Amino acid sequence: MTIVYILLILLQLGIIIYFIRRGRMQKAKATQPETDTYDGLRALALGVKPIDLKIIVPATETLVYGMVMDWNMGDVTATLATYINGAANMYLSKGGGVSGAGLDTGIAQSALDLVTFTQDYLGRAMPAATTDLPPANCVRFFLLTNKGLYAAQEQMKHFDDDSSPWLPVFEKANLIITTMRREQTPVS
Repeated sequence: MTIVYILLILLQLGIIIYFIRRGRMQKAKATQPETDTYDGLRALALGVKPIDLKIIVPATETLVYGMVMDWNMGDVTATLATYINGAANMYLSKGGGVSGAGLDTGIAQSALDLVTFTQDYLGRAMPAATTDLPPANCVRFFLLTNKGLYAAQEQMKHFDDDSSPWLPVFEKANLIITTMRREQTPVS
């Protein structure tokens, strides 16, 4: 009779442990961003660290190792993510985009050139307090550095009238987007 009680107690403990572990796994899963949504992909793009790119940055310097550009066109926002290792992706808020474009050597070189070019724009950006999307008809640039995230925003009208100091960055980014759309297979 005591063996039956011991087995019942062990069975109950096993059930309790199962439900505790299952609850913890569901809670952990709920706190992770969904990587198959625009918001999840964008969060991952903004969260890339130097170690993810397998680069080491001396603590004595500030290096821009990534640039994420959000372009709010009113009905859709396009996010271009480029990194110093040549990786490049584009996501659209309505779904779709291009992933893994940096595998194309031309796009990889353009991504590298863009990121190194934005190093000169670091002084024009401010430490980013948030990673919110820009308002309609605006472009927000996020510069990922080993000293934190920096951001700058510009209205499209200043690109249209050539008065924005960010115009060269926007043009280089737009060229990458155009090349991606022409040469890469879109993801849905």
